[in-house]
Amino acid sequence: MENECTQEILLIDQNKEFCSELKEELSSLKKFECVATAHDGKTGLELIMDTEPDYIIMDLILSHLDGLSILNRLKERQMMEEINIIIISSFLNEQILKILQTYEIDYFMSKPTELECIKNRIKDLNREYKFENYDLKIKENEDLVDKGSNIHIEISKLLDEFGIPVNIRGYLYLRNAIYLSITNLGLVNSITNKLYPKIANNFSTQSSRVERAIRHAIKVAWERGNKNKITDYFGYCISETIGRPTNAQFIAKVADDFRLKNNMISH
Repeated sequence: MENECTQEILLIDQNKEFCSELKEELSSLKKFECVATAHDGKTGLELIMDTEPDYIIMDLILSHLDGLSILNRLKERQMMEEINIIIISSFLNEQILKILQTYEIDYFMSKPTELECIKNRIKDLNREYKFENYDLKIKENEDLVDKGSNIHIEISKLLDEFGIPVNIRGYLYLRNAIYLSITNLGLVNSITNKLYPKIANNFSTQSSRVERAIRHAIKVAWERGNKNKITDYFGYCISETIGRPTNAQFIAKVADDFRLKNNMISH
């Protein structure tokens, strides 16, 4: 069970010594594991497909298949939304940065860079350190619901039953999305224009990152979590196109159930 909560990191860089030193540096990170390293683009892409990592740390200058080609392949397979990508390269001029921005890369770093800086950027992207702050925000708004019900705790228990790992960003965003939708019915009817921006503001991020992190969390639960529990819970709400609940279906269904359970019928 412990492995399900481990964030997997893949290193892709031609410099073997750099990979070895970075892997050693990252070994001190709790709940993170460097699962593989590749020293050329072709091998790197194969490892991405095989391991489906949570994080990729990659240079752009690679033999056989360069970094941009790898990004193109990931985009074609619609995998960009599910992976945190950090580009570390000496080949970061203004033109390249503009190209990279079209891929929604999570972070750019120019070589040479301190290994500790790379480790800190991974921590920033994971945002696990903000769990306590998030719970404080929830408590500030607790008067909106029946205090005896501890709805946000019940939401957490349900997400745990679905098998969504607590240490991925999508878990936090999804929990916040459900809670907000319970207390404000108008948000669930306008997820893209109202709900995602509100969550993004709560966590100092972007709406697009909120959407893709929630989608990734649902996918992880469907593929690695309690699939039977999800199927039984959502039933006909499961999308025929993707074979699992969409973000909107997931949030709306859970929020509606909690409103009914806690007699919070809108007038």
